[in-house]
Amino acid sequence: MTETGTRATLTPYVPRLVVEWLRDDPDLRVRSLDGTLAFVDISGFTAMSEALSSRGKAGAEEVTDVMNATFARLLEVAYGDGGTLLKFGGDALLLFFSGETHPARGTKAGPPNSRNRRKASSRVAT
Repeated sequence: MTETGTRATLTPYVPRLVVEWLRDDPDLRVRSLDGTLAFVDISGFTAMSEALSSRGKAGAEEVTDVMNATFARLLEVAYGDGGTLLKFGGDALLLFFSGETHPARGTKAGPPNSRNRRKASSRVAT
């Protein structure tokens, strides 16, 4: 399989960072990294999904829309600060930041500012 074929095959299943490592040095099996991991959990997801579930299909679609918009904004901030998505997990993200100032950039990936939080939650208001 070609390098491009391998990358295309792996990309949906492993973090982009791992694909880059395999491209750079496919024989290296262990890496030691200096960086910051940020676990970002969306507060209130369970309560929101329960409240919207009473609306049936429309509520499920609204949950999906809110989550997609929230994740898109969180990833926009993380990618803008040089972060890499390692994993989605339900209503949470695991992000990795490396390089200079990684601690400061990693902490910015945390809870969105209240203005962004209000934007996402205003779509759920009953």
